[in-house]
Amino acid sequence: MDKSNLLNVSNLKKTFIKKSGTFLKRKKTEVYAVNNINLEVKKGEILGIIGESGCGKTTTARMIMRLMKETEGEISFEGVNLCNLKDSETNKIRKKMQMIFQDPYDTLNPGMRILDILMEPINAHEKNLPYQAKYQRVVEAIEAIELRPAEDFIHRYPHQLSGGQRQRIAIARAIILKPSFIAADEPTSMLDVSVRAGILNLLLDLRKKMGLTMMFITHDLSTASYMCDRIAVMYQGKIVEIGPTKKIIHKPSHPYTKALVAVVKDLNHFIKNREKLILDGEVDSTKEEKGCPFVSRCPHKEDICHSQVPNLEAIDNGHSVSCHCHTELLERTS
Repeated sequence: MDKSNLLNVSNLKKTFIKKSGTFLKRKKTEVYAVNNINLEVKKGEILGIIGESGCGKTTTARMIMRLMKETEGEISFEGVNLCNLKDSETNKIRKKMQMIFQDPYDTLNPGMRILDILMEPINAHEKNLPYQAKYQRVVEAIEAIELRPAEDFIHRYPHQLSGGQRQRIAIARAIILKPSFIAADEPTSMLDVSVRAGILNLLLDLRKKMGLTMMFITHDLSTASYMCDRIAVMYQGKIVEIGPTKKIIHKPSHPYTKALVAVVKDLNHFIKNREKLILDGEVDSTKEEKGCPFVSRCPHKEDICHSQVPNLEAIDNGHSVSCHCHTELLERTS
């Protein structure tokens, strides 16, 4: 195992049971939310996970953060397999791993003051600290998220803050225990466009000051290109391409990634060339693996794509793709 990796995920799977039909004739179907994910997050980097809604991004993060049990696989954090830990052992790890959720309206208790909200994780993990030391830690966290002076915010309730301020408080709650790893699940998608850049720059600033390692989940490729050192593209519970941000943006190899990049670069180009980029079709995560998960929507599919699941193979230094046809596609575009 590479010691430069803070997090290693191996063969991670999560299936849910979908029930349908009548009471007398109930049908159960397995839904593959995450299907054999393999990735690593290096110390100090920001790894972006992008993909459309329902591709398994958030489920992957929730399993890594131990908010959900995996069906199969291994999650190694600082060399410790989190999947084998008891609840009491997992609680000790939680101090080092924190999460920023998507919706600041739902993640802050409306009946608690900001002081109590930020004091809560300290009371859970460092309850022997004197009250004054806890209070000072809260003040420092609020000032770190650029809400100054802290005393103007510390006794407010969440409804007395704007959406951007609420998300900053959620970030303060994540950093107050001084973690080494943060998973940010679309932290700006619920905010006005005018305040998104401030939140993104705050996260980049905190990463530099605190030496944080991050997993940044988003469906917006332009945001991922601004924030991330590397990007993993997910489709139907699988990683179909992963590599340095510049290579994903400027030299995408998977047809799905090419379509995402085309939309970001030039919407008119995407509309005019839509048939060459991506075909109509719907995502179906209930089917058993018989071929490429993208085959029903891919304009470049071949016979092998229907019968054989492509492996995630390295095509360049740090750049891997899961596609039977990536060599031919590269030759066509070069």
